[in-house]
Amino acid sequence: MRSEEPRLPPGYRLDRSDPDVWALRRPEGWVVAHFSARGATKEAIEQVAWKDHHSAGEEEYP
Repeated sequence: MRSEEPRLPPGYRLDRSDPDVWALRRPEGWVVAHFSARGATKEAIEQVAWKDHHSAGEEEYP
């Protein structure tokens, strides 16, 4: 997958520090989702990242 990097929203990053499980992180560092390093597709990562980006700010925390 490295040959074609996912297009992520501004500030989002794919943390590959674990060789088996990648973490999609928001700009603040929060983990949005985990992906199998073996089975992750560029499209799946992009879909989750952009969905989270568009819904950011809608959540309310106590």
